[in-house]
Amino acid sequence: MEHKITLVTSPDFYENQNRSVLFVNISDEDQDIVSKWLYEQQLNEDINLYIYNGEPDVKWFLWAIGCCKHKYIDLDNNTDITTALAGYVLSKSGFSYKTADENLVAIYSHINPNRVTDIKYFLERAFSE
Repeated sequence: MEHKITLVTSPDFYENQNRSVLFVNISDEDQDIVSKWLYEQQLNEDINLYIYNGEPDVKWFLWAIGCCKHKYIDLDNNTDITTALAGYVLSKSGFSYKTADENLVAIYSHINPNRVTDIKYFLERAFSE
């Protein structure tokens, strides 16, 4: 039986019992890595992937944070909205983040210890449960 991946972006809302993962500000390269990784894993479940890339729909973004267990943000690709909300979102459970900026790491590590070096590591952690 084939399992499906549902891609959810603003302004759409989609709720069910499937595993839901939020990706914030991921690069095109990381999107390709996620696609290839998911294909190679041949997971035995339906999955919801929420994608937020700085759209002005803050209400949707906050809703997606609340409905996804696993969340990933690339702080090196922040937009005005995610820059303003970075401290808030990193204080939420289930968030992992990537950044090459050691000054940001020094600050955000006090809020969130879940820094990852690449998106594959995040995927392995998120889907190992």
